[in-house]
Amino acid sequence: MQTREDFELLHQIKAGDKKAFETCFNKHWQLLYALAARILKSDDDAKDVVQMVYISLWGRREQLEITGSLQHYLLQAVRFQSLKRLKEILGSPEHLDRIHEHYLPVLNSIWHKLHESDLFNEIASRLETLPPRTREMFLLSRRQQLSIAEIAQRMGVSEKTVRNQLHIALKTLRHHIAVALIFADLFVC
Repeated sequence: MQTREDFELLHQIKAGDKKAFETCFNKHWQLLYALAARILKSDDDAKDVVQMVYISLWGRREQLEITGSLQHYLLQAVRFQSLKRLKEILGSPEHLDRIHEHYLPVLNSIWHKLHESDLFNEIASRLETLPPRTREMFLLSRRQQLSIAEIAQRMGVSEKTVRNQLHIALKTLRHHIAVALIFADLFVC
C-alpha cells in the first residue's frame, strides 16, 4: 500500500523535481544499501547496485507506474539488480578469490538447511555433471573449506589449475548458487 507521502514524492519525481528525488534517495538509501551489501558481500558493489537503481528510477521517472509501496518497489529493484550482479561475479574468474572467501562460506552455512529442498537437489544433480576432478576440487573448497593453495597441494596440481576448475564448477552452478545466496537471509540470521 502506497502512503500519501510516497504518492506525493512519486508525483514530484515524475514531474522532474530533483529535491523530491533527493528526499527519496535519503529516505531509502540505507535500507537499500544494507540489502545489497548483505547479498553481495561488498560495499562497493552494493553502492553501485543502489546507485544503478536510483539512476534507473530517475531515467524512467515519467513512465513510472508504482501502485504499491515505493519502498517495496525499490527493495525489489535492488534485489533484482543484486542477483544480476551476483551472477556476473560468479561467472567471472577474476572474482574467484572473493567467491571462495565470501560466498562459499555462506553456501556452506545454508547447505544443510537446504538439504531436502529442490534447490539443493538441483545443485547436487548439477555437481554430478561436472568432471570428477572438478567436482572433487569444488567439494574440497566447499565441504572442507580448503584454500586454492591447499587444494592444489593436496591434489598435486598447480593453483592455476585449481582456479580454472573452480571457475568451471562455479560457472556450471552459478545460477543455483546465486539463488541460494539471495534466499540465504531467509535461513541464516
